[in-house]
Amino acid sequence: MQHLTLLTFLAIVAVSLACKCKDQSTKESFCNADWVSHVKVKARVSKQQLPDGSERRGLNNLRYTVQHVDVFKTPANLTTLPNEIFTPSESPACGLKIDAGKEYLLAGRVEGPNALFTVLCGQVLPDDRAAVAFENVLEWKNVPEALQTEIKAIKC
Repeated sequence: MQHLTLLTFLAIVAVSLACKCKDQSTKESFCNADWVSHVKVKARVSKQQLPDGSERRGLNNLRYTVQHVDVFKTPANLTTLPNEIFTPSESPACGLKIDAGKEYLLAGRVEGPNALFTVLCGQVLPDDRAAVAFENVLEWKNVPEALQTEIKAIKC
C-alpha cells in the first residue's frame, strides 16, 4: 500500500511540474508570435545564457543554430531573422527539445533587441488537432498542406 501511495504522489508531482499551454487557434498562435518560420536545425548547444537585454537569466537555456528556409512572419524592427533561437532547457519551463538535421515550423518572440526565443506554448498548429496527433511542435514534413497555405494568408 505504501508503494501505491508513493507512486500516486510521484505522479501528481510530475503532472504539477509539466508544461501547461493554453489552447489557441492557428490564427491566435500566429498573431501572438513575433516571428514564424520554417527552419532547418543545424546544431543544439546546452547551458547557454541569453544575449544582453533578455529577461531570462542564468545558463538554463538551449541555443539552436538554424537556417530559415521560409519566413512567414518577422517583427517590424528586423529585416531578417537571426540564425540562433533560444529556449529553456527545462521541461516545466516549456522548453523545446528538437533535433539537429530536422526541419520544423517554429514560432516565438523576440527578447531584447534581436534574440529569438521560443517555447512549447504558442506554436502554430492546425485548428484540427487530430491532423497532427499529439504534436506540439510540428516537424516540417508533418505540416499539412492546408496549414502551409493558411499561414501564408493570415492577416493579424
